[in-house]
Amino acid sequence: MIRDRGKMKWQGFFMSEHTELLKQIPREYEKVKKPELDEQELEEIQIITMESLNYTLTIKMTIWKDGFKKTYEGIVDKIDHINMYIHLETNDLDTLKFHINEVISIERV
Repeated sequence: MIRDRGKMKWQGFFMSEHTELLKQIPREYEKVKKPELDEQELEEIQIITMESLNYTLTIKMTIWKDGFKKTYEGIVDKIDHINMYIHLETNDLDTLKFHINEVISIERV
């Protein structure tokens, strides 16, 4: 009986650039459109952010960047009103910086 390498023998026909592009295709379908926030949602984000800053309350912040949502948990350390950044101190004591326009939701924990 002949023992064949199966799919492995076909790997030689794909260039590394092709395989990278094939890996990126499913990622493109996972992207989501940035949600539009109304005035009430923006006001709630502002209130919860200020509460976290003033009273060191833990919050859960959802960020939208390049078509993907990511959630972080921590305490607001600083708000840069000039450059429009929020500095979030996470539970493992890392400080992350997010642009205000990237924030799509904030909730109290």
